[in-house]
Amino acid sequence: MSERAEHGLTSALPPRELWLYNPDIQGLMPTALDERGLVDLDALVADVKATIDKEFEWTSQFNDVHHLQWFASRYPYLDSSDQMVNMSAFRELANRKAYVPRVFHNWIHRITEPPPVPSIEVMNYSIDAQRVAMSLSRTASLAVRLMRMSRIPEKRLAMRLDQEFEKYNLYLDNARLVPQEFSLLAIHSLEINSPDDIPMVNKRLAKLALDKIPLRNKAVLGQAA
Repeated sequence: MSERAEHGLTSALPPRELWLYNPDIQGLMPTALDERGLVDLDALVADVKATIDKEFEWTSQFNDVHHLQWFASRYPYLDSSDQMVNMSAFRELANRKAYVPRVFHNWIHRITEPPPVPSIEVMNYSIDAQRVAMSLSRTASLAVRLMRMSRIPEKRLAMRLDQEFEKYNLYLDNARLVPQEFSLLAIHSLEINSPDDIPMVNKRLAKLALDKIPLRNKAVLGQAA
């Protein structure tokens, strides 16, 4: 079975009479990339939607995950410290996926070219950006949970919060090393002076939904966000 068949291309697609672009005649469309060489999700959605009559209803029985960087075979799992990048880990980053209606997912794979594999540097920066952002988020979240534990003795709580404060600032220093074009964070808004500031930045980090796969069904269905 081919990799395209494994993506469900033998199942539902938009009706042929509504196609505004025929890949059998015109060839596969290049996948939209941003200036870093990563798949541009919003541009991809817009480009793919434009190939089907606007009257078509993309509603599917369910949404599923589209990996922006495909095929999986191009991003092998590497579990060795001497490897330059874990390509599978890059492909599985939350921001390298999207939830879309199943029919739309099928059509993406039917009509677009697989995107080129980004450079090793780009993949590593992408992984680093996600890792440091999640470390900050987990540390802030843990500190807030500690603050809410009424049974912890005051001295013990102060010690633990100081520890998390130090860890948080270490991770923030690491986040500053990520090139701005890859960073998932507004660093200046996450700087803190004491453990008392942690609940504030925890709320800001939570709003970013760093570990959530982007949902694009509303954009596909033409609904307001």
